[in-house]
Amino acid sequence: MEIVLGLFLIVLAAVAGGVLAKFLKLPSLVGYIVMGIVVGSVLPENLKSASSLAEIGIILLLFSVGVELSFDRLSKFFKVAVFGALIQIVLVTVISYLFLVGFGMNPTMSLILSVGFSLSSTAVCVKILSDRGETGTIHGGVTVAWLLVQDLAVIPIMVILPILGHAGEGVAGLVILSLVKATLVISAAIVLGKLVVPYIIHFVAEANSRELLLLTSVGIAFGTAAGTSFFGISPALGAFLAGIVISESQEHHAIFAETRPLRDLFVALFFVTMGFLVTPSVVIAKLPLIIAVALMVVIVKVAVVFLISVLFGYKGRTGIANSFGLAQVGEFAFVIFSTALGLRLISASDTSLGISVTLFTLIIAPLIFDKVVPFWRWTRGVTLKWPPLGKLFSSSEKREEDLKNGFSDHIIICGYGRVGKWVGKALSTFDIPFVVVEYNQNVVNELTEGGISVLYGDPTEPEVLEAVGIRQARAVILAIPDRIAQETLITYVQTVAPNVKIISRAHEDRDWEKLRTLRVDKIVQPEFEAAVEIVRSVLVSKGKNKDEISEAVKSLRVSHSK
Repeated sequence: MEIVLGLFLIVLAAVAGGVLAKFLKLPSLVGYIVMGIVVGSVLPENLKSASSLAEIGIILLLFSVGVELSFDRLSKFFKVAVFGALIQIVLVTVISYLFLVGFGMNPTMSLILSVGFSLSSTAVCVKILSDRGETGTIHGGVTVAWLLVQDLAVIPIMVILPILGHAGEGVAGLVILSLVKATLVISAAIVLGKLVVPYIIHFVAEANSRELLLLTSVGIAFGTAAGTSFFGISPALGAFLAGIVISESQEHHAIFAETRPLRDLFVALFFVTMGFLVTPSVVIAKLPLIIAVALMVVIVKVAVVFLISVLFGYKGRTGIANSFGLAQVGEFAFVIFSTALGLRLISASDTSLGISVTLFTLIIAPLIFDKVVPFWRWTRGVTLKWPPLGKLFSSSEKREEDLKNGFSDHIIICGYGRVGKWVGKALSTFDIPFVVVEYNQNVVNELTEGGISVLYGDPTEPEVLEAVGIRQARAVILAIPDRIAQETLITYVQTVAPNVKIISRAHEDRDWEKLRTLRVDKIVQPEFEAAVEIVRSVLVSKGKNKDEISEAVKSLRVSHSK
């Protein structure tokens, strides 16, 4: 009876926390933890026994993260993601460690907290980028790839974590033994994933039973978790490996869809019980320290990520967006802190501190990201007097030799992705002169090899637009999905070249409305145009004549423009 009552109260706290987070427009996990702190402070210990069920949440969370891993995304930004993320994890960990030790904290606690602070939130970052329609931008791609590497870095972190409790007891031997165990387990998971799991999943999928697919997937997750725990490795890490293995199967989308509701339920319970670990009295007593550590973490991560981004050629607004997007601490920090607490590496008070700092960074994460463009404009203006420093905040890399001098009456294509590429092909067919502005070095190299005029740089930079002759252009085509970048570019073009026609793609309906208010000459929404063609095909198949089809399409366009 106590377990049922405790579980009911935890679920109730999760619902209240989720509603609160939605109302305040904060990440859901923030609401879960806050309500966990409130409920945990008044809930008797005997009713907290249901919190053991929340451990399932860790397993399902890491399993689903593994299933969602996309190595295709990683391959597009391989260098900056892999090397950049690993360098960032090491630097942030070292700097945070020195900072915490300077505050008088013991080395083991400082190291565990620092490692947790070095990781960012995949869920929060992707949600922010998605809400702003920036998942398809350069900084969106770099950020997501960077996060994937951070997620993968959890594997060695979770393997080495238990060894910290054996300081001075042949640590070198324990490290080697743990790495050997981890290598064997990972190798076994990969072999089974290539030779056994795909056939099992495919066989079950052919039964066309959602229940069986769900049971099989969860069974694989918990089976792998149990297997890894047998070798003394975190069961959550085993579930993560199982997810990675399944991510390569053709059914991984269906598996994620089936397991997601179950995951969301137990993950909510997990974050509520994380709130149980936070003692309000500790938070109140250490509030200045919590705020100081949180601000230190945010500032250090912003600085480190920005400098690494610049090192790999992502300057200006893209570099700032990367650093602001990765400034917060992620959900894997909770996993690390709770595991360390279970291993008695840190105390309950230390855990409260770590969770509170993480929670604070998550709350301010959306507020920080909203300041990307204002901060970029401010830094660009301030550093104009110091050219060497100003280059860090300027996204341009002028390559006048790559452009044909004397451009006039030409078309400027900003962005050469899925939309810009087809526009370029059409213009080439009719021998219409055009120049591309692109901020993806790989795309720039391909266009250069193909003999297409291209300039590497951020199209929102005035000097980049001037370099491609914006004042002499016939039209500028905005094929970039970044709404903020579109607005910045439109404002500049309308100011310096009011006679240049602006044709812009709209990513979402709200973008359409915003572009209309900016008086763009032509707005094209690819998804809407696809819908129009589908409607046209359906009407043709129904035997409608051309006039009826034209009238239907016209009506559809009128309703869309209202």
